[in-house]
Amino acid sequence: MRQPIQRKSLQDQATEWLREAIVRGDFAPGAVLTELTLTERIGLGRGTVRSALFAMEAQELVTRTPYSSWRVAVLDAQAIWEIYTLRAAFEGLAARILAQRRAALGTDLVEAAFAALPAANDGGTDVRVAADLGFHASFVEQTGHQHLIRRHGLLADKMEWLYRWSEAHWPRRQPLVSDHQRLFDALMRGNPEAAEQAVRDHIAESIELDVAGFYELQGRGATPQQEQA
Repeated sequence: MRQPIQRKSLQDQATEWLREAIVRGDFAPGAVLTELTLTERIGLGRGTVRSALFAMEAQELVTRTPYSSWRVAVLDAQAIWEIYTLRAAFEGLAARILAQRRAALGTDLVEAAFAALPAANDGGTDVRVAADLGFHASFVEQTGHQHLIRRHGLLADKMEWLYRWSEAHWPRRQPLVSDHQRLFDALMRGNPEAAEQAVRDHIAESIELDVAGFYELQGRGATPQQEQA
């Protein structure tokens, strides 16, 4: 049966266009965004484009200098560390809750998401991003903790932005299954401390790899904010 057509306002369409352009790297970190240029590229009015820019500012993917300019957020070592450590706090709590209440909450979402990793491993960036972030979202969602789910969801765009940046420079650097095996096993065993620590260890490795990668690019004179959109 066909699904109803989803109606979206022009503002929603402009926001989605701009979000995808930033997250997918069409506009490089630190790139200047002008309302006039975006109006021409998106094909919508300046007021609609400005609303989309404000929406992306709220998601912290865009920064604004009052009476001056809009820019894509800068991606540097500090930003990488901040995104990942906040993610570790949310997902560590989710892992602890799930391990404590596994019998009542179940693990069907987590098991299904983990089972999807092998097929995604050799896929393109879109497939890998969806599978990897989907696995992490699965154990947050499995908790049923609505406040935690919403706050973790607010990080989703920034996590995808960072993931795609990493994949663009080092495609398939981390094998999806082996990279998540220890975390999955810890979630299945039901030990709260071990489950939370597995999340933190997993994310600590990502921090180390991506921060090292940032400095490698910087040493080559190709830090993210210097790249062309």
